[in-house]
Amino acid sequence: MYQEDVGMGESIYELIPRPVEPPLKNARYKSKFPGAIPPTFSTFGTTGTSKPNCTNISGHYLTPKEGEHQYKKSHATMGTTGNSNNPSQMLRKHEKEPVLPAPSKFEYTGDKKLGVPKKEEKPMMGVRSNKNFITANAVENILAQPKKAVKDTDWTKKPTYGKTPSYLKKVKKEISEEYNYIRAVQEQQQDAGPPGMRLLSEDERLTLIDQLKAKWDNINQEYQRSSTLALFNLDTIGKVKRKEQYEAQLAQIEKDIEKLSKKFIWVKDDEDFGGYY
Repeated sequence: MYQEDVGMGESIYELIPRPVEPPLKNARYKSKFPGAIPPTFSTFGTTGTSKPNCTNISGHYLTPKEGEHQYKKSHATMGTTGNSNNPSQMLRKHEKEPVLPAPSKFEYTGDKKLGVPKKEEKPMMGVRSNKNFITANAVENILAQPKKAVKDTDWTKKPTYGKTPSYLKKVKKEISEEYNYIRAVQEQQQDAGPPGMRLLSEDERLTLIDQLKAKWDNINQEYQRSSTLALFNLDTIGKVKRKEQYEAQLAQIEKDIEKLSKKFIWVKDDEDFGGYY
């Protein structure tokens, strides 16, 4: 029976604790790349430099060559350089704000108002005045001086009534002087004229127009006679050219008459139009 119990797996030796062997740990991993070197295509430490958006593009880790203009902020990682990350050294809330002095106790120094009357204090009742207000009012009105009546102002008796104000005279004078100055400048420009030119007189202008009209009549008569004779017989070149010559002369004389119809005409000083036409 004893042997059967032993065969079931229970033994007194199991009550003795066995030594526990600690598990074997693997060796700590350590990278072969230095920790101070940025990894390939890192985006840290490129602000404000002439480098592109990333560093260590070539993958150097033994002797990295990043060129010139290296830039690294003193607080770009975790606080200032050499910070021990001690919580007691961290900046606290409202630590840099100025400390205001403690408020002093207010003390009233002026005269205090009278307090509210208590319910036991009753006001004075039945106080009357001996003044006769009816008699006093009558005496005041009897002794009062009458008010002086305000006279209406008669504006027609003023010394300046119906006269032109002085400021209006001044304005009219300034306007008149300005018009006279403009008129004098225009006349001076008309009289002066271009250099080496003179203004054609009215008699000369009318004489030239009459001569042009007379010449136009003579040429027109010749043109009418030649066109009547050769109305149906323009068979030669000479007749056609003669007809065109008459028409050109008439058109030119009409243009000259139109130019002479202007009011002011300037001509050269050495030209004489007495017998020009």
